[in-house]
Amino acid sequence: MSSIKVVSNSASREITLEEPKVLTMTSVADLVEALGEDLVVQQVKAQLKVSFRAVVRRRMEEKDDNDDFVNSDEAIINDDYSDWKPSLRVTKTPEERAKEALGNLPPEVREAVLSQFQNV
Repeated sequence: MSSIKVVSNSASREITLEEPKVLTMTSVADLVEALGEDLVVQQVKAQLKVSFRAVVRRRMEEKDDNDDFVNSDEAIINDDYSDWKPSLRVTKTPEERAKEALGNLPPEVREAVLSQFQNV
């Protein structure tokens, strides 16, 4: 059985539990059978709104080299989102994230960081 970690920053607590059966289901048909079509549609639409807002938020927060916003509110609002669809987010492994982070460091800082782990 899979486990799921739950973190509460406000309570400074973290626990790991076994996932409920519904979180292990792998097909829409199984979810509909377990939860009902209305609830599945409601949950999917709620998550789609979260995904869409994230796309717009990234555009709102994007800045250029002068720390100015790249997109005006008007430009964002006037874009055509009628064909928007979410994309599958590819999760990087810890190793990939570490390589990326190290690659972004100046060479001398990268060497200093790596030297700390050579004797580990």
